[in-house]
Formats: sequence, C-alpha cells, structure tokens
Amino acid sequence: MNRVKSNRIKCILIISVLFLVQTEVFAQGCSDAGFCTIHSLKPEASDSSKLSNNSFKVGTAYGMAQYNVSVITPYMEYTRSFGSVSLSAKLLMGVRSGDLSTTSGLSDIILTSTWTINPHWLLAGGIKLPFNKADETANGLPLPMAYQTSLGTTDMIVGATWKRNRLAISTAWQQALYQNSNQFLADDYPEGSLADPYLSTNGYHRSGDVLMRVSHYTQLSKKWMLSYSMLPIYHLKNDSYLDKNGLRQSIEKSRGLTLNLNTFVQYQLSEVSFIEFNVGAPVLARQNRPDGLNQFAVALEYGVKF
Repeated sequence: MNRVKSNRIKCILIISVLFLVQTEVFAQGCSDAGFCTIHSLKPEASDSSKLSNNSFKVGTAYGMAQYNVSVITPYMEYTRSFGSVSLSAKLLMGVRSGDLSTTSGLSDIILTSTWTINPHWLLAGGIKLPFNKADETANGLPLPMAYQTSLGTTDMIVGATWKRNRLAISTAWQQALYQNSNQFLADDYPEGSLADPYLSTNGYHRSGDVLMRVSHYTQLSKKWMLSYSMLPIYHLKNDSYLDKNGLRQSIEKSRGLTLNLNTFVQYQLSEVSFIEFNVGAPVLARQNRPDGLNQFAVALEYGVKF
C-alpha cells in the first residue's frame, strides 16, 4: 500500500513539474516533426501485438506555437500486426489560430513498419506524407510556418528501440526528402505589422532531426500506469530560405538541441481499451525555429485492441 501511495505521489509531482516547466519556457519549442509520437517510438508498457492483431487509437492534442498561435491536432492511428512485423497508419489533422489568420485541414499521414527482432529490440521505418505544401495564404499574402497545418515536407523516418523490464531507449532520424512550397517573406508585410517577428521561409529548406528517448514506466495499480521520459532532439543543420532576390540565406541558430520532458498517464478501461493523457514541455531549446513547431503540448487519447 505504501508503495502504491508513493507512486501516486510521484505521478502528481512529475505532472506538476512539467506544467511549471511549460510556464517558465513559454518561448521555447518541442521540435517534434512527427516521429516523437508514432507508436513504435512512444513509451508502452507492453507490445500490443502480443495481445491482439489490431489496435485503433483516436485522440486530440493541444499546443502553442510561436507568438501565441494555438494548435489543435486531432488524429487517428491504426496498427495491424503480422507476427513479428506490424504496419501502422497515423492520420493527422490540424487547426491553427492566431493574430494573422485561422487555418484548418488535413495535415499528414505517417506510414510505419515495425520489426520486433526479439523481446528487447525492435526496428522501425516509415514515411510522412503531407496533404498540403505549407502554402496557405491570407488576404493574398503567404502565411508563416506557424499557421501551416503541415510542414509540407515528405520525410523518411528510421529508428530503433531497446527494452528491458520497465526501461526503454529509442533513437530515430527524420529527414525531409522533398521540401515544401512556402513563400512567406516578412518583407512582404507592412513594416510594424503582426508578421514582423516571424522568420522568413520562402523556398524553405528544412534540415533533419535525430532523437533519443529514455523512458521508464511504473504500474501504479491494476488500472493505472505512469510513464515518464527524457527526449533530446537535435536539429542537424541550420535551415535556409530564399530572399527577395532569389538568393539562399542560412537561418542562423536554427540548428541545435531541444530537450523535452514527457509524462504519460494511462488508465485501463477494460482488457482491450484504455485512455491516456500526456503532457510534454521543453527545458532547453534551439534559439530559432522557423518551422513554427509547438512550444508545449498536452493530449488525450482513447485506444482499443481487437
């Protein structure tokens, strides 16, 4: 009983700390370009393929991008297992709202394959396909990346996870194969307008990211499970854009490290279904994020296995 009580106190403390961290680092960013939340790289207490051949998840995430642009991301994910191999499709939608505009629509679909080599190792590979080219406009002018429902890039994803007992270590690389068609130039807007703080991304060239996630889960009771993780993400090179003269310019200080903390709390509704709440916030971030990714995120998810 004392151990269960101690674990519940730990859960409350970790979640509280993460919300405090989010408040203190409101101007920083999570840098998740898509690969942080696919099922094979997320902390999980067990491999769903051992329990059933199919799983379906639906959820909604809420976050805040640069300059108080709010981001809502509904999603659904289906996974089918074939022995040691599983195939997954995750469909994401997006609503982004701020001072310049409100945009909405389909974002991306992420297709992944996971190969379980043995009880401790699995490999993952996949591709992220956009439903748009990040070229939304408002009042005849291109919008910054913070208002785009997708990065607009076609990305390759490869990764691996090692698990033992309640510890998991994942590493992954996400690299854009085809860039987007964003045309935002801050100079196109009147001087002193609300667009002034945003970084130009005309002809945007986004570099790749690598991550390492170290996570641990604790079974608080028969129905409650807590997982917490440290998630460093490194943006490999400075991004770049085309200036109004068509010359490619480096976006200085867009390369670098973002260090996130994540907590997942899962409640087992039945033997085949659950709900999960998760929160993530950075304690360290690269200085410039022209891609307009979230500064923090909270999400609620429902899952069922069949």
